Amino acid sequence: MKQVEKYLLKVALLLGIFIMPFAASAEEIDMKEKVTINDQIANTLFIPLYMRFKESRRPNGIMNDHLACELINRIDYDFSQFDKAPLSELGCVVRGCYFDRKVQEFILREPSPIVVNIGCGLDTRFQRITERRNATFYELDLPEVIDLRKEFLPIEPADINLRGSMLDTDWMDRLKSKHPQSRFIFIIEGVVMYFTNEQVKSVLSHLAKRFPGGEIHLDVCGSMFQKKGIKPDALKNNNEARMLSAIDNGRVIEQWIPQLKMTDNILYQNIEKKRWGAFGVFCRMFPGLSRKFSHLLGYKIIE
Repeated sequence: MKQVEKYLLKVALLLGIFIMPFAASAEEIDMKEKVTINDQIANTLFIPLYMRFKESRRPNGIMNDHLACELINRIDYDFSQFDKAPLSELGCVVRGCYFDRKVQEFILREPSPIVVNIGCGLDTRFQRITERRNATFYELDLPEVIDLRKEFLPIEPADINLRGSMLDTDWMDRLKSKHPQSRFIFIIEGVVMYFTNEQVKSVLSHLAKRFPGGEIHLDVCGSMFQKKGIKPDALKNNNEARMLSAIDNGRVIEQWIPQLKMTDNILYQNIEKKRWGAFGVFCRMFPGLSRKFSHLLGYKIIE
């Protein structure tokens, strides 16, 4: 009997050796946290997060976002729905890198810069910027998104979360009152296309009125998305998030708000040209047509 017990003990130990690694893997899977965002526009925050993760895994990628990689491994969400979206994949990364560069240039130029990410989602720009000096970052988004940021992103004294909507003005007044001598740069990334032209005009007008000397940088979609009902490839499974604004020419915003002077009018396909391939060549040949889909804009707020 004792021999049988010894034999069974050996078998159990051997099984334990082989089973434990798999048990650990299962435990890691269980550690992923289910995340649900009720607002369908806010729900699009998972797209740039996943695209930064994918780019970070590429050899010689143009962005290395280690925090995005950590978050993808911690969040239980069906990211596979974005796998067959090559234009959005490259577009999100190119856009993110471009805005990173604009923020870095602003920080190096200003003595006490304030950076505001409007509709920040799970953006990690604060961590990606290499020289933050004495800059203060503010992350503005809806309460459920800010709760998500607090849960998954590290707490940083100079990276402050703000609950609110870009359509509100109370947060603008609070920031202006708190930093009366500072200049501000506002990044509105992957947001304005989900709001009407009138709403966009109102937001930009309020910013221009309160923050002279500052900068506003944003990406816009054009009439091909808004009027023709075409969707970016990453949104093909999202029936709620619709393109509501159409801006084919950045000069229109100057006409809306005379205090804004356009400084940047950039095609995505002019950034990292090799990565865009033949599609990029076509877009650069017909820039007017390309801007009817999407482009990047920057404005200086005249003092």
